Amino acid sequence: IALYTRNEVVKSLNSDYVLFAKARGEKGWALIERQTLRNVLLPAITLQFLSFNELFSGAVLVEQVFSYPGLGQTAVQAGLSSDVPLLLAIVLISAIFVFVGNLIADILYYFIDPRIKEDANFEK
Repeated sequence: IALYTRNEVVKSLNSDYVLFAKARGEKGWALIERQTLRNVLLPAITLQFLSFNELFSGAVLVEQVFSYPGLGQTAVQAGLSSDVPLLLAIVLISAIFVFVGNLIADILYYFIDPRIKEDANFEK
């Protein structure tokens, strides 16, 4: 995520609209904040909160490799022993976890991007 964000910042700093902002006299942190961060922040937040589901898949792998007892190993044992209620509970909890991560990302979008605020006011 950090490498992607850095790459996007570098590409954004080399773009035409940043060159135009420099020609208008913007420089320093104001240039980066107004021109670059707004364009880079939304994809970075999306990538950050999309990685929530990787926490569960990584837990299963790490717990199996290192023999740690945990939710991942419990899910594997529930699948192997056909314990459907436990497996469904683990899937439901992980789905809620991913949903909450996506909800937090959408709420952050509302505060970061002014275009989303305008769309919300337009619908009323």
